[in-house]
Parts: sequence; structure tokens; C-alpha cells
Amino acid sequence: MKIDFIGPFAMLLQEFVSFKRSMGFKYIKEINYLKQFSEFAMNEGCVSPELTKELSDVWCQKRPHEKYRNGTQSRVSCLRQFALYLVSIGMNAYIPIHIDNKPCRKSKYVAYVFTHEEMERLFSCSNKIYPHRRSTMHLVMPVLLRLLYSTGLRIMEALNIQLKNVDLANGIIRIEHAKFDKDRLIPLAPSMMEVLKEYCSVMHPAMCAEEFLFIGITRLPYTHHEIYLRFRELLAQAGIPHAGRGNGPRIHDVRHTHCCHTLHKAAIDGKDLNALLPVLSEYMGHESIVATSQYLRMTAEVYPDVIIIVNKVCAYVIPEVKKP
Repeated sequence: MKIDFIGPFAMLLQEFVSFKRSMGFKYIKEINYLKQFSEFAMNEGCVSPELTKELSDVWCQKRPHEKYRNGTQSRVSCLRQFALYLVSIGMNAYIPIHIDNKPCRKSKYVAYVFTHEEMERLFSCSNKIYPHRRSTMHLVMPVLLRLLYSTGLRIMEALNIQLKNVDLANGIIRIEHAKFDKDRLIPLAPSMMEVLKEYCSVMHPAMCAEEFLFIGITRLPYTHHEIYLRFRELLAQAGIPHAGRGNGPRIHDVRHTHCCHTLHKAAIDGKDLNALLPVLSEYMGHESIVATSQYLRMTAEVYPDVIIIVNKVCAYVIPEVKKP
């Protein structure tokens, strides 16, 4: 798909976007920043595709209307990625490391892993949401919460599910164009299949293929914000403290909980966790097994008995070296 870039960088920007998308990145919102850069370069009088330090420094300056994290930093990041691409194809380009906009944010959020008892309390509270004639939340939230926990889906993956991607006969949900532009099939447990069948018989008797699975009274899909607000209410009702905005627990932590509970059960069942990681990585839609391996540490922190179980299996793989 041709994008309307202009100026001396137009062709290179088009090739850069194609390269990024070929690697699985969606590169949608970044297009706007790259279009702005192509116009900026032309307005600055550039006649050749040479990314100089001077041009980069002007681009990286914070603009009065911008918020640092969502505006300036995103622009700088886009240009940095483009500069790295130019260098990789043999061109001279200055890679911006603007001191005011140098990325320094590393999330301090520590994922919260719900206990089995906490999840039971959340399920119970979701079942007690009072029905309202102008809302379907009392029908949606109990099913959505169970689906997130039983499958480990990301919240937006669940909210973007359309009925055409739900196979209730075979118990499979197809996730399309998720993070990293990955498609994958999610098998459902028999109990989850029954829950979805009962839900669809009430909410989707006609089973219109293009309709979203989780919809409100207007037949439009629920937003992340709407679900977040209701989840906060459920946390309070379940007696699970919340540390404030940005500190969780978040509804995304149900996904973390799914992974940790899965690994914990596998360890108890005597399964080889290292052999399980590649399978879990594909199932979760991770970019690499490195992301999935982090759940091993999280599981061990929440369930210390995992270390004991793994040691029993692996303790003698590398023999102890004794001094003569």
C-alpha cells in the first residue's frame, strides 16, 4: 500500500514502513509521525535524503502542545527507528539521542498474580452484578472474566472477537491481527464452551457473523475503559486492594495469572517446564520465548514450591564437582 510521503525521504520512508510491516509490526499510528517528518524535511529545505544531526535536533525538540510521553517521545522514537534502518542499508544517518527526549521510562509496574481464592471471589462478585435495562454488563462481565482467565487472552483481543471467529461446535476462537500482527487459534475448555454457548443463546440468538462477542445494549462492543471501571468495582467488592491508577491490579493481570497458574499446575504434574515454554509462547502470542520465560520467575516468586519441584527433576543434570 503506497503512502503519501513527500520530499527527499519519501521513497526511503515507504521502504522503511514496508520493512517494519514485513517483520510483523502494524505500523499504523507511526505513519502520521513519518508523514510529518517527510513534510518537515521538505520545509527545512532538504534536497537529498541525508539525515543530519542538525535536522534531527530540530525534529526532536519538544513542541508546546505536546505531552512528553505520548507526543515528543513517540516522534523521536519513530525517527530513531528510521535512522537505524538507513544505517542498516548502508546510508549515512545520524541516530538521534536527544538529551531531553532520551527514553528513560522503564515500567516500574510489578505484575499482580491473583491467588485461586481471589479469582473465585472475583467470579462470585461478577455473578452478582445487578441487572439494568440499559446495560448488558451483568451478562458480559462474568463471561469475559472467565474467558480471560481460562485462555490468557489480552483484554483487547477479547473485546475485538467477532462471532465469525468463534467456533462453538469445536471449541475454538480465532484471534486475528493481534499484537505483532499475529493470528492464532485458542482452544476452549469444555466448561468455557458451555459458558459461551449459554451466553450466545441470550446475547446473540441470530449469531450475526460480523457482530462483536461482547456488546452493550446498543450492540456496539465494550471499550477497554468501560471494562476497566467495572473491574475496579469488582476488586473493591472482592476485598482486593487497589494501589491507585497505574499501580494495579489491572485486568491485564488476569492474563499473567493464567500463565503462572498454568506453569504451577504443570510443575505439580511433573511436566518439564522448559519444554512447555515454547508451546506456551505460541499460545500466548508472544514475540519470543524470552517474554514467556519471565513467567517462570513470577511463578516461582508466588509459588516457591515450584523451585523445590524443579530441583527434584533437574538437580542431577549437572553433577556436583567435588574437590579431590
